[in-house]
Amino acid sequence: MKTKRTSLNDIAKALSVSKATVSFVLNDKGDQFNISKKKQELIRSKAKELSYVPNFFAKSLRQGSTKTIGLVLPDISNPFYGELCKTIQQTLFDAGYSTYIINSNDDKEQETTLMRGLIQRCIDGMIIVPSNDIKEIIPVLHETHIPVVFTDRPGDDLTDFIGIDNKKEAEKLVNSFKNKPKKITAFASEELDANLKLRIDEIQEACKKMKVNCEVITLTKNQKDSDKIIQEQLKKGSDAFVSLNSRVIFKIVSSLHTLQAKIGTDVKLISFDDHEAFTYMSPSISAIQQPVLDIAIQAAERMVERLADDSLPSGKQIVLDCEFKARESH
Repeated sequence: MKTKRTSLNDIAKALSVSKATVSFVLNDKGDQFNISKKKQELIRSKAKELSYVPNFFAKSLRQGSTKTIGLVLPDISNPFYGELCKTIQQTLFDAGYSTYIINSNDDKEQETTLMRGLIQRCIDGMIIVPSNDIKEIIPVLHETHIPVVFTDRPGDDLTDFIGIDNKKEAEKLVNSFKNKPKKITAFASEELDANLKLRIDEIQEACKKMKVNCEVITLTKNQKDSDKIIQEQLKKGSDAFVSLNSRVIFKIVSSLHTLQAKIGTDVKLISFDDHEAFTYMSPSISAIQQPVLDIAIQAAERMVERLADDSLPSGKQIVLDCEFKARESH
């Protein structure tokens, strides 16, 4: 096993040529500097023999670009962010960029530490789904002048953003029940991220407009606790449930089955996030489906636009519409 990385100097010494000559050839400038075809072939052959690997950071320093983008995600185990990550990475790859992916675990301190690590690696730009409040991230972003695009969770008016309008979609959800509910109970997970807080506010506002009683409740990870909470809501006369994110929808469904409450009959149910499993459930679950592929593609394309033309102003807000998937549960 090799213990030392092969350098340009190693190749030069092995062939008794200058380091500059080796550099010109391996950077495809041999013809430009009138180096013979025979010598170029000899140098490339020796580089292969010695398992030479170009120094990425040295090359990037010369070119002024690393052709890499940092992607900051809060929870890569969430199917939504998994799909977002996959599509952003592929779109950037097609445009000639590699992606550094970091998972912040929705931890504010870990997020800022990892972001600083990305910046130190001289990335060209950063696409962020923030865990932190934007005010806490700004000091980190001020340490560099790279383009930044926020997606899914908004940043501020001065930064590019691609995502949805939670207020508009919350109103759409509340108005999607076939019959006006007497009481809506909206369920959220304990981890209240920025989007979840927005959804809570907007669901309550939408219910107020409709003059429908609304209660927001957080569910713990303990299924038995969820069963008790949901049983209590049914006794209180709640005839419509809303799952505010995909973390709690399966807890709700499990509790209703345990309590032998019929979804779609005893209680209506709509999820803010869609899931591929919803169509296979009985009854199938109605949901607001976010345009995750479009969000990802447009976030990546906006980043590439900014890198291609650094005179483009930031602050572009791209808000996409969600689609209501009407199934059997509402």
